[in-house]
Amino acid sequence: MTHSERSHQFTHSSSKRRASVVYGSVGKGGLYIPSDFIGSPSDRNRHSLQSDIEADENSPLIDVQGTQANLVDNVSNHFKNRRKSSVARELLDQERELLEESHIPVGDLKSDDDVRDAFEDAVENHQIEVTTPMLELKTLISSAIPSVVTFLLQCSLSTVSVFSVGHIGATELAAVSMGAMTANITGYATIQGIATALDTLCPQAFGAKRYTMVGEYLQKCVALISVVMLPVLIAWVFFGYDLICLLVPDKETAKLAAQYLQYVSVGIPAYILFECGKRFLQAQGIYNVGAYVLLIAAPSNLIMNWYLVKHIGYIGAPISVAINYWLMAAGLFAFTIFFVKAEDAPSGLHPLKCWGGLNIKHAFQGWKRLVSLAIPGLVMLEAEFLAFEILTLLASYIDTKSLAAQSIGTTMASLTYQVPFAIGIASSSRIANFLGAGLAESAKVTTRVSLSFGLIISVLNFLALYCFRRPIANAFTKDQEVIDIVLGVMWLIAAMQVSDAMNANSAGCLRGQGQTKIGGIVNLVSYYVVGLPLSIYLSFYSPWKGSLHGLW
Repeated sequence: MTHSERSHQFTHSSSKRRASVVYGSVGKGGLYIPSDFIGSPSDRNRHSLQSDIEADENSPLIDVQGTQANLVDNVSNHFKNRRKSSVARELLDQERELLEESHIPVGDLKSDDDVRDAFEDAVENHQIEVTTPMLELKTLISSAIPSVVTFLLQCSLSTVSVFSVGHIGATELAAVSMGAMTANITGYATIQGIATALDTLCPQAFGAKRYTMVGEYLQKCVALISVVMLPVLIAWVFFGYDLICLLVPDKETAKLAAQYLQYVSVGIPAYILFECGKRFLQAQGIYNVGAYVLLIAAPSNLIMNWYLVKHIGYIGAPISVAINYWLMAAGLFAFTIFFVKAEDAPSGLHPLKCWGGLNIKHAFQGWKRLVSLAIPGLVMLEAEFLAFEILTLLASYIDTKSLAAQSIGTTMASLTYQVPFAIGIASSSRIANFLGAGLAESAKVTTRVSLSFGLIISVLNFLALYCFRRPIANAFTKDQEVIDIVLGVMWLIAAMQVSDAMNANSAGCLRGQGQTKIGGIVNLVSYYVVGLPLSIYLSFYSPWKGSLHGLW
């Protein structure tokens, strides 16, 4: 059996090319991300890898590359290079585990291809039909741990700022929350949303072997985001106070929030380069560089925040964030050039193979397809960011102390959310792999295990926030009034963990089945039709008005 003839093999779905959300913002990242993982049911008899690397038939990449026969060559070439990939090794190990679990001897299999052929034959002969819950639990845990670590590291970038500033005073704590909220909505979500276009365009170009086009799309996207963000940064630097005063009643909070925007704006160009550069590498199957950079940036941000806030006060927090954005961009650049080797890349190519040189004039031309993909991603991320950030804005209309307490609550909710979200990511890949291999019953087992495991995690999150609510509040601030507000509302934030974690896990299961539209509709209706109107009523018009309880 040749590589291209295999139709029942594990292959990573688009989950590895998921659009990055700004995890750990003062608000929360989106519950659903703009990626589909597998084809329609009628397509499942084909190898799922082909749907991953095929460009859309209307894409200009297909016209440039040639006939559909080239797509078959791409599939075959990918299999030839697959044994070089750490991702492929993970999938091969999963296939081997399923063979062993089904009591099919694998000791005599001398090569990776022997394992793949044995797995194919076992599926064809119905020797592998259903996996076991224990095996799925083990696989989900091992797959989720790296994602949890990565998400928590990125989450720590903003958590540290809230933590360090909170010890100065309630006004400063409220200001850093408002400044970060404004930066999230008008800055980070905009950058992330536009950059999602690269999740489609760069893999298409790479799959079609138009390697330098990957670099061209990178430059075009950086140029487009820069043009969009330029007026935003001008507003942050010169009109930040006036704009925030329109939203926040307390003038001192608005003044400090405006300072946050002024200083953090220095790091925004680096943030653009980091996010686009990360997608440039992900399109080539290189996913670990971003994690390595965060392993350096997160401790650096912690130390820098502590030192600068201690010595220069409130503005030390945004200065630290800006500096670390530049360190992240420089780190990504250095790792790509000096540490990534061709033999370690899934394709066997060095990532600079996709860099055709800097062409500034060309970068500002031909944005039509880029814009058509960027707008839906931008709208989706803005919608999801806005829902939670509106709560922060509403808290500012209660009083400054409540806004300060709100920043602690949303920070902890965002932190605990990373664990079930990572489990959802792991389960979506596993479910998509099973469906791609034609093992629908095994996909059901994974779904049940994922939801059950997610329920356990949600209960642990609830217990952690509820039982340690006082140490958590004391860790963020010394203001007793803010601490009392946090203690009063933390039971609600803790209780929300159960539904929030189950939402993240069920979203992962839906993504694995390619049913993201269901989650998207539920998400929008829940937030904008039910959640936010109810929060506004309870917080400002009900008999219980005037407290954070209504918001949560």
